[in-house]
Amino acid sequence: MDSLTAGIALILVQFCIALVMAGVYFTARTETCTRYWSLASCLIALGILVAIFNNRAFDPVAILFASATIVTGGILQWHGILAFYKQPASSIGWYILVIMLAAMATALFFKAVPQQRLFISTPLVTVVLILSLRTIWIGQGGWPRSFVQALAPAGIILLLINNCVRMVISGMQLTGHLSLDRSILEILAAFVVPTAGMLLFSIGLLLLYFERMVDENRHLATHDELSRLLNRRAIDAGGERELELALRLKRHLTVAFIDIDMFKRFNDEFGHASGDMVITDVAAILSETCRNIDLVGRYGGEEFLIVLPGVNQDDAVTVGQRLVEAVHRYRFLGVHPVTISVGLATLPDMTCSWDQLIRRADAALYEAKSLGRNRYCI
Repeated sequence: MDSLTAGIALILVQFCIALVMAGVYFTARTETCTRYWSLASCLIALGILVAIFNNRAFDPVAILFASATIVTGGILQWHGILAFYKQPASSIGWYILVIMLAAMATALFFKAVPQQRLFISTPLVTVVLILSLRTIWIGQGGWPRSFVQALAPAGIILLLINNCVRMVISGMQLTGHLSLDRSILEILAAFVVPTAGMLLFSIGLLLLYFERMVDENRHLATHDELSRLLNRRAIDAGGERELELALRLKRHLTVAFIDIDMFKRFNDEFGHASGDMVITDVAAILSETCRNIDLVGRYGGEEFLIVLPGVNQDDAVTVGQRLVEAVHRYRFLGVHPVTISVGLATLPDMTCSWDQLIRRADAALYEAKSLGRNRYCI
């Protein structure tokens, strides 16, 4: 393969990546990471285009422009990764860009050859790649846990290795150990391997984004958006599974039906946004008060349901008291007290359906409210 064919292939691949990234951005314009990645891909593609068509000619404007756009694209790509993992943008990248421009301008002033200029741009691009790899590593908590999580790091590592190889080739050319003409090894290092590395890196970022979208949609299908607890469908399904398991293994099971007392007054006095805040805060308190094995869900409105595996009637007394006291200590806006009523139903010795268990808990809740609220009944 000659250098022109390899260069055109690299340009086409990079522009295709830019188009795909732009398509993702226009699909989800509110996502900061896709905005960064789209702009980064366009800049890298433009920089590569100028660099290849300059074809090692000594044109300071073209060289500076190509170097600046490629490094800027790498920095924006890194900022997109930072945004993806909910981290703030860093000014380090722009310092790298300034250093690169100053060093490259100095090298051009002294009429440095392409191999010498490569020793300026490649290490700085390598630093940006390492920063991207470090951000991904920290963001996903260490070693990749899935095939998708391994793609982007693999692409970065391939590019890092290739950068080292290119510097070795340039060093050998400067010392006369390798011809200055385009060799097969240099074409591979300059065009073919970067194409593979950029594809892996870009596709890996896109798949990370789509994986998160799938996880979020799956989470929304089973969780209530406001309270972040299980929704009614999920808590019913989970409760039925726990009930079936308890009946089969003859284990204890308790269900707690919970209602926020006088909830309407929060909406009437402070507005619906304040009512939502009360629901969110009470949901967090209930979740923190329960064990990891308990199922906590929002059943609708200001009602919550908790499934407590292994809890008998004696333990239910402790659970009910703990839930009531935990919410009673909470103050809306630091001033207004909030209380709950709790109805608890334990699994009887006989066979019981999920609907029957819920009705018993609802009856206990009604009794707690009729006795004055801010209490539990079993």
